[in-house]
Amino acid sequence: MDIRLVTLVATGGAIGAVARYAIQQWLPADSLPWGTMVANLSGSLLLGLLLGALAAGATVSEEAVLLFGTGVLGAFTTMSAFAIDTIRMVETNPSSTAIMVTTTLIGSISLAWIGWRISIAFVT
Repeated sequence: MDIRLVTLVATGGAIGAVARYAIQQWLPADSLPWGTMVANLSGSLLLGLLLGALAAGATVSEEAVLLFGTGVLGAFTTMSAFAIDTIRMVETNPSSTAIMVTTTLIGSISLAWIGWRISIAFVT
């Protein structure tokens, strides 16, 4: 294992975790876990942009993918918080839970695809 690459992932992870914490503090989870949803949706778009550019042949270094893709966006997006938010919400508000789960799953995949397609259109 290359310690330089591990350091890039760890540095990116620290940045992404702090960014997610900041969003969760900024967006109150009154009726829905807005911070988790915004992190997952925006992170999916950004990862789609990054990896779409890579797939289209853009010159993106391994270091950049590890720092931003694996590190920053890996820590910024959060499947585990989404899972716990779902468990907590389903007991008190099933209809809002269904909206949150549907929005997060369909939205994340759709935004990743949109980011991917945008990158391919601009790079090729």
